[in-house]
Amino acid sequence: MSAKYTLNAHSPSSHEDYLFPVDSEMWRVNRACTGLLFGPAAVLLQVAHPRVAQGVADHSDFQKDAMGRLRRTLSTVNRIAFGTFADAETMREHLAQVHGRVKGQTSEGMPGARRYSAFEPDLLMWVLATLVDASIKGYEWIWGNLPMERREVFYEDFRKFGTYFGLATTEGPADYAEFVDYFEAMLGSEWLGSHPLCREVAAAVVRPRHPLRDRCLGRLVDFLPIETVPAQLREKLGLRSTGWTRGRLRLLKMVAPTGFRILPDRLTIYPEAYAAEKLLRFGTSSS
Repeated sequence: MSAKYTLNAHSPSSHEDYLFPVDSEMWRVNRACTGLLFGPAAVLLQVAHPRVAQGVADHSDFQKDAMGRLRRTLSTVNRIAFGTFADAETMREHLAQVHGRVKGQTSEGMPGARRYSAFEPDLLMWVLATLVDASIKGYEWIWGNLPMERREVFYEDFRKFGTYFGLATTEGPADYAEFVDYFEAMLGSEWLGSHPLCREVAAAVVRPRHPLRDRCLGRLVDFLPIETVPAQLREKLGLRSTGWTRGRLRLLKMVAPTGFRILPDRLTIYPEAYAAEKLLRFGTSSS
């Protein structure tokens, strides 16, 4: 890990050092890797927004390193969610630098202003919304229904989390009920997934061509984004549900709940959460 990404420069002495308490809904819902079950679909939803797809196409090597971008995004998210205040501030500064470079001109036929920027509040809100949705769906897939009162608190935690990406809490839905209406309206919009660039970026996410490792992994897990992305967007993004993709999803749904319950924490909890919990219990790093 390079110096600018080094976290926990000092040893946290207590739970108060962390941005989100260990007993917060952010931890309770997200500490296990259940969000990965719907994470690929969340990425497809993000790039189904034409302006997000434009930013990805212009400012990342998505054709050659789609998986790498996903891994970096997940690492950033977890370093904020399960990190100390100092960790979160480090990632805020890093994200501000990265997002500051993501700007340019949209392609022909793309909705909105011709100039785009990663700091547009509606784009930040949409990305945040896909993460909220993936987190809740993944949790419920494994552990069962998440009560409405817990969803409300989780959404509040995620809005706080969003400020580290540059999204003010005054932007977007104010509470979880408004969030549900917003998310459904977005899914029903005609322009989501409407531009050819959305298909191009989505294809690189579902079936990456490079490197060989990611190409093999894509073929192994392509059923996840295909079958978990909302049906109304699947066709728009050029994806096709088949008996083979549906069968693999059914199998995963049968074995995943048991797997998360019987496998050791080191295999089922995000590394960042696992390291923080170990540090708080024993006062030593897990690395």
